[in-house]
Amino acid sequence: MGAATRSATAAAISALDDALHPGLLGRLHGGATADLGDELLAAARAIASSNQLTSLLADPTLDPKNRSQLIRRVFGDRLERRALQILESMAASRWSEPGDIVDAVEEVGFRALALLSDDPIDAQLFAVQRTVSATPEIELALGNGASPVEARVALVDRLLANASPATRSIVRHTVQLPGGRRPVEALERAERVVADARGRQVAIATVAKPLTQQQVDALEQRLGSGYGRKIVVNQVIDPALIGGVRIAIGDDVIDGSVRTRLDDLRLRIA
Repeated sequence: MGAATRSATAAAISALDDALHPGLLGRLHGGATADLGDELLAAARAIASSNQLTSLLADPTLDPKNRSQLIRRVFGDRLERRALQILESMAASRWSEPGDIVDAVEEVGFRALALLSDDPIDAQLFAVQRTVSATPEIELALGNGASPVEARVALVDRLLANASPATRSIVRHTVQLPGGRRPVEALERAERVVADARGRQVAIATVAKPLTQQQVDALEQRLGSGYGRKIVVNQVIDPALIGGVRIAIGDDVIDGSVRTRLDDLRLRIA
C-alpha cells in the first residue's frame, strides 16, 4: 500500500468516525443509520464493476471537487446522506493505485458494520472461514465467478442462517464483489478489519487439541501485554503438532509446538 493510499484510508476512517459520532448539529439531523455499512459495501461493488469509474475517482489529474461531484452524480439518489458524504471525501483524496479506492470503501463498510453491531462478527467470520477452507466444494462454489451471483448469495444465506445480519452482509459482499479475492482470503481480510475496528487484533493459535477457556484467557492476556492491545485468540486444531502451540499474529509467528521442537532436534542430530 502506497503512502497516498495509507493517508487517504486513514482520512476515510476518520470520516466514518465523524458520521458515527456526529456533533450536536449532526445529531439534530439524525445520526448514522444501521444501513451505512451495507450502503458503503454496495458502493464498493458498484465502483469495482466499472473500470472507467474506478479510474476517474482515483485520477490525480482531475480536480478533487470534480471527483466528488462524480460521486454525487452516480450515487446521489441511491445512498443515505452520510454514506454519500464519506464517499465524496474519499473521492477527493489521492490514491496510490486506482483499485485502492475500492479496497478502502470496502474497509470502511466493514468497519461501519462492526461498529454498528454488538454481535460477535469477527468470531463468526472466523468460523465461516474455517468451514470454507475445510470444504473445497463450498470454496469452489463461492468463488466461481462463472456461476450466477444469485446462486452464490443463496448459498451464503443457507450457510449463515444463524449468523448475525452484519456477518451475512460481509460474506455476501465477498462473493458479490467483481473480480474479488478468493473467498478465504476475503474472509481473512474482513475478520482483521472488523477486529481492528473494535480495538483488537486476531491471533491464530494452532494446537493439537482444543485449549480450555482458562488457557485461552491466559494466552490472550499474555499476548495483549506483549502487543499493547487486546488480542482475540482463534483456535485451529492440528493433531500433527503433537503438543504445544503455534501462534500467528499478522506477520509474526511464535512456534512452540512439539512437532517443531522434534524437527529441530532431528536436524541437530543429523
